[in-house]
Amino acid sequence: MKISKSKFFIISFVLIISILLTIPSFVSQDVKNKLPKSLLGNEISLGLDLKGGAYILLEADTDAVIKERYNILKDTIRKELRADKSQNRKLIPYSNLNGTSNLVSVVIKNHDDLEDARKRIRSATMGEVNIETLGNKLNMVYTSAAIAKIKSDVLTNSIEIVRRRVDSLGNKEPSIQKQGENRIMVQLPGADNPERVKELIGKTAKMTFHEVDEEAMVSGNVPLDSQIIDGIVVKKRVAVSGDTLTDSKVAYDQNGRPAVTTSFNTLGARDFAKLTEDNVGKRFAIVLDGRILSAPVIQEPIKGGYGQITGNFSVQEANDLSTMLRSGALPCELTVVEERTVGAGLGADSIAKGSFASILGLIIVLVFMVITYGLLGVFSDIVLVFNIILIFAGLALTGATLTLPGIAGIALNIGMAVDANILIFERMREETRNGMSAIKSIESGFDSAFSAIMDSNITTLASGIIMFQFGTGPIKGFAVTLIMGILASLFTNITCLKFIMETWAKNGKPKKIDL
Repeated sequence: MKISKSKFFIISFVLIISILLTIPSFVSQDVKNKLPKSLLGNEISLGLDLKGGAYILLEADTDAVIKERYNILKDTIRKELRADKSQNRKLIPYSNLNGTSNLVSVVIKNHDDLEDARKRIRSATMGEVNIETLGNKLNMVYTSAAIAKIKSDVLTNSIEIVRRRVDSLGNKEPSIQKQGENRIMVQLPGADNPERVKELIGKTAKMTFHEVDEEAMVSGNVPLDSQIIDGIVVKKRVAVSGDTLTDSKVAYDQNGRPAVTTSFNTLGARDFAKLTEDNVGKRFAIVLDGRILSAPVIQEPIKGGYGQITGNFSVQEANDLSTMLRSGALPCELTVVEERTVGAGLGADSIAKGSFASILGLIIVLVFMVITYGLLGVFSDIVLVFNIILIFAGLALTGATLTLPGIAGIALNIGMAVDANILIFERMREETRNGMSAIKSIESGFDSAFSAIMDSNITTLASGIIMFQFGTGPIKGFAVTLIMGILASLFTNITCLKFIMETWAKNGKPKKIDL
């Protein structure tokens, strides 16, 4: 029997790296300060149920988005029915163009224009709208597939924006997941100010720039193309859209007060320059979520795509505003439907109880294996401890979050890991009773049990992957450690245990295995 040196180096390397990755997560802060910096940064992240923090469940107002899309559809139809010389398109006379939250209808005056109107609308909406003809009246509704896609896109975009805002707070390992059709679950381990988090992620942060209607302000007569916001009459037309913002930072004005700087893309810079050039000496309004943030007087044209928003901001308010503008506007309003705070003490209690249960289970398994299989049980215990170290190293290396169900997964893995060893040992026991030598018994035990071990672990691994992919919260936390435990077991039980036993058989030269 030849012992592979390469296998020895691989196992030793994996063991050393795993121990180094695991150490920072289980030592005190004083010890961490003495460790090399290269070892830090890969500590195991604890979930909300272990570390404490904030849990917030948000509901997206997707119905408002659908209503807005029908308003856009109404404007699209109006545009398509108009004449357009550039496209050699004639005017289609129409009347009674109306829109609701789930329908847009229009009456085509000439029956001969119906088919042309249908083609134009179908082309403009790219097949997302069903068109029903009732005499000269056309009814348009979005298809169920289009509605589902709109809602899905809204939720996906909202999750990404919420994630960017949460990341700006420096919260480590937040869990932000879709829940159902229109809800977002946010878990923030270690968050100490959930009220600020809730305020930051819940604001839409839709910013627009409008001209102030100075004439209406003087006369008191508000024309149709203007509106009153916070006592100021502004033009309804958006002069510069907040969608063109590319960056936002906190700065200080000439008086040392907090302000927010803005940077625009090429289109926004052009529109902002035109707004300030055409309105020198006049005011323009900065509107955020339907409220006027400020209405400064334009002293001179502002070119280059940079601007500054001043107001009675505190430092935190300026930071929050710049964060929201930098992360982008939410596509819809998010409402908090559930919130709770988990205390760190409760998390510590969960860790203590979960650790006690896992250690107790481990001790029982270790003792059982030694009593049942003697020296081979000792070998099994060695690779079982290695297995657990690999799981913790995997958590640290991948940045996966350890939760209370995850601890349950580790406890379950302890039993599953030794199950493979028992299959091997029982096969070896049979071969020993048949008079086979120690070396032959080892080879036969591993070869015969290999297919059974692979089949059982691969099916369990598939279940774990499905739970991780489609599960949320506790289910996903359990699946993480289950998957890592199975992968670790395949390595330790097939590679490491066999290497240990082959080394023992070669050096000890036993004639038979005592089982």
